[in-house]
Amino acid sequence: MNPGKLRLLIADDDDGDRMQLRRLIRACGLVCEIDEALDLRDAEAACAARAYDCAIIDYRMPGGNGLKGIVALREQHPHLPIIMVTGQGDELIATEAIKLGAADYVPKSQLSESYIAHVIQSALRKAELERIVADQREELERFGHVLAHDLKTPIHQLRYLVEFIERDLEEGNHEQLRINRDRLFATARRMEDLINTLQHYSMSDKPIEVSLISLHSAVEGCLSNLAGEIAARDAQIACADLPMVRGNLALLTQLLQNLVGNSLKYCGETRPEVSISSETSGGEVTVSVADNGIGVPAAQHQRIFQPFRRLHRQSEIEGTGLGLAICRKIVERHGGSIWCETRPSGGSVFRFTLSAA
Repeated sequence: MNPGKLRLLIADDDDGDRMQLRRLIRACGLVCEIDEALDLRDAEAACAARAYDCAIIDYRMPGGNGLKGIVALREQHPHLPIIMVTGQGDELIATEAIKLGAADYVPKSQLSESYIAHVIQSALRKAELERIVADQREELERFGHVLAHDLKTPIHQLRYLVEFIERDLEEGNHEQLRINRDRLFATARRMEDLINTLQHYSMSDKPIEVSLISLHSAVEGCLSNLAGEIAARDAQIACADLPMVRGNLALLTQLLQNLVGNSLKYCGETRPEVSISSETSGGEVTVSVADNGIGVPAAQHQRIFQPFRRLHRQSEIEGTGLGLAICRKIVERHGGSIWCETRPSGGSVFRFTLSAA
């Protein structure tokens, strides 16, 4: 449910009925911004122009009845909660409206301040549950794709390498045997990394224990875990003074490790330069991890936090597509938010919020 001001659309060709609905909604205590439409065409145009938290549609309107409107709006906005109101208390119409995707059906004779508030709040809760289910279904589908593709590929590679090693043994080709042995180990490690990442992601919804911690401790753990990669790339890591926050040290270490690790991985041929800083405003700390890497296109700033979404092919840059999705889950479990920005000088800056100590 939208915690701020709600955006509602009332679609009804009767001036008096629209006025009554507007008065009841205002009087029931909901903080709303209300738009009006006189027919289905206007309602569709309004929904195409802006996002609404809920639409209230009359059954009888010019351009077709409300059932037609439910179908049209649900096709374009599948998670928009729609409430049908009508001067007729017809149970058949009510049943059909619900079947077509309406969140509720209300005879105008039953409208009151308390009832309209209950109906709108119920519709918002149903829509939120629908969104959650849809997101989980999409995530399961992507998870299945990873199991079918990203795990199957290294398994096939392992089989082929074993066959090559058997051939090398028969031919006594020790040089090629060592090469294929190293390839076998590397493939096994990639497969193990993928399985471990999937395990971390699947467990990242579990409850966490929070306490007062130093962000410097999380950074130290992160840099210790990445010491090999930092040395190999001769990376320059700068860290400003960081405050105490409320959080889970292990998870925040993992969060910073993922972000800094990405900065090392997506730096191209340049020497990686990463800076970690923070700003405190009121009871919130905003942590920033900036780099001089190849950057993220603005159109992809939201997409990169979705699970199994990768901007580069596996052959270009190795990865599972779960690192930033895990970051988002960790931040959300701390009650914060995370986003990506493009640096004017090049590269990216990832920012996330935490509760200040």
